[in-house]
Amino acid sequence: MDGLGSSSVVGRRWGEYSWASTCLANIYHNLCNASLKAVREVGGAMFIVQFWPWEHMPWIAPVQHPDRDWPIDHPLRGEAYGTRWLGHTTCDNLAQHKLDEYRRRFERLWEGEIVFDPYPENIVHWHLQQFPGHIRQWCTRVRLICFGTVEWHLPDRCLRQFGQEQCITLEVPDSQRAFHHRDGRQGTRD
Repeated sequence: MDGLGSSSVVGRRWGEYSWASTCLANIYHNLCNASLKAVREVGGAMFIVQFWPWEHMPWIAPVQHPDRDWPIDHPLRGEAYGTRWLGHTTCDNLAQHKLDEYRRRFERLWEGEIVFDPYPENIVHWHLQQFPGHIRQWCTRVRLICFGTVEWHLPDRCLRQFGQEQCITLEVPDSQRAFHHRDGRQGTRD
């Protein structure tokens, strides 16, 4: 985060920013760009995005080898969701660098090929206790703004992970192309 030192505006007001929203806006922006047929690369924090398909699409996940797992006393063990994937894994079962093959597979997905495993009840219950007045905000459709990036957050499109029935959402907001193609870089995308 070059340029975000204590002398910059962001540096002085660091704690006032929603960094989770910033991260989501960047992830959504990069995924949207990656969905374009002519695009061959994905930018951003894709290691965060990888965890979801690895957990919910077993056919795309690397094989874990628990016999070569992290030591029980490792400082990061169990601290974050993604640490489950930090042990020894192999990818022999996966197509290597075959973007077109993955796109074809995603286009032909059946409902049964995705494991919709809702958050455990104790986690949902804990959030309800901690933030009882915020339940309506959890499902609010909002624009996430990260400096020059603006992306829609549509939590009503992923209700299954909260143990609710998923309806087909007919209305998806226009991504406002004028904002959508801004990413702070020089040239036409500035």
